[in-house]
Amino acid sequence: MLILTTTLNPWIIAAIAVAAFLTAASFAFFVLIISVIFRTTMRRNTKKKRTRECTNLKDEQQMMMFEEGTQWAEQFKDKTEQLHIVSHDKLNLYGEYINLGYDKCVVILQGRTESLLYSYYFADVYAKNGYNILVIDVRSHGLSDGKYQTQGVKESDDLILWIKLINEKYKIHDFALHGICIGAASAIYAYVKMKNEGSNLIKRIVTDGIFQSNYEIYKMHFKSFNKRAFPVLPLVFFFAFIFAGARLFKNSPMKCMKDIEIPILFIWSEKDLYSVKPKSEELFEACVSEFKEVAFFPEGRHSHVRSTQPEGYDEAIDAFLKKYL
Repeated sequence: MLILTTTLNPWIIAAIAVAAFLTAASFAFFVLIISVIFRTTMRRNTKKKRTRECTNLKDEQQMMMFEEGTQWAEQFKDKTEQLHIVSHDKLNLYGEYINLGYDKCVVILQGRTESLLYSYYFADVYAKNGYNILVIDVRSHGLSDGKYQTQGVKESDDLILWIKLINEKYKIHDFALHGICIGAASAIYAYVKMKNEGSNLIKRIVTDGIFQSNYEIYKMHFKSFNKRAFPVLPLVFFFAFIFAGARLFKNSPMKCMKDIEIPILFIWSEKDLYSVKPKSEELFEACVSEFKEVAFFPEGRHSHVRSTQPEGYDEAIDAFLKKYL
């Protein structure tokens, strides 16, 4: 009788109800936070018109890089061809090929948020070393289809299709890859996948701001906002698997270092807050290639190293390309 009375006590019932409500509200808020982070970092804003214009008009340095790149490309308008492929998951992807008549091609892969026009900022040193230029709107960027970006996982599959197109259409058998941040991860993944297929089309790679793992680069972003990555970040990655089909824990540049056999140049800045120097040095040491080079620059934030020392940046790449013809 005492147990029945206690159970039916309206104050206890109210307390249980409030506790249940607060628990549910806290859980809903937690899921909302995860959803917001996922949407802002990996999901395209489908309400915005597709464009190749610079995405960060408040960043003067980024605007400068974008404008210099587009101005550089203007001089080759008569040699620029518009290209299109369809990905394995039926996305229409678009690119531009500057055919300078050479027998080599560089594919320049920009980081997250920008279109192919941004990639032209890095093209000059390659053109001067005898490379045709391929730039692409990676999935969910620029004019290409796609709702989600996948940190280089599916982008690397798309990159392989682009390389095969240029190989078949223009008879190019010598490719260099230049990747910035996520673009660098895409380059590494594509090389390993093509190597495992028995292809040797990719001859050399230049990475700018490459990171050890997806968790590491996201963790450093959290740190810059004085926030802890755990337990939010693993659940963001779970969202990436559910909605985008990307296994962000399984795939990482660090895991690929044991498979790199071709010449590779690592470019980093000592002031990079995301690909920090100690982690970058670990990544370089893990690379097994006998032909690896590293260039640490004193200035430059993440993905903006060239904008602070363009001559030195291009000289490092020029020396690398001449050394490993």
